[in-house]
Amino acid sequence: MAQTQDRLIVVVVTEFGRRLRSNRSNGTDHGRGSVMMVLSGKVAGGRIYGRWPGLKSEQLEEGVDLAVVNDYRQSLSEVIGHWRGPAYASGVFPGFTSAANLGLFV
Repeated sequence: MAQTQDRLIVVVVTEFGRRLRSNRSNGTDHGRGSVMMVLSGKVAGGRIYGRWPGLKSEQLEEGVDLAVVNDYRQSLSEVIGHWRGPAYASGVFPGFTSAANLGLFV
């Protein structure tokens, strides 16, 4: 593992979010809140990247869902750019213009 950890990038992401407050059936399914993890020996880890929307009632969408403030394409573009180069990453998501890198990698 030690000899491959700098060449290996693992991305864990789900499109299935959870609500902060329960719904009519007392469940928390089908919300917008989610998480993405990027794992590698080259990741500048130990922190959360992107903008945190907050958990106060007035910060939630419709009073129950974590606000969507981070575009998954930004993180994935940075991962792909680190792996294959910036020129390759620019063609993966047609029409998406990447903002400045989040700084995921050292």
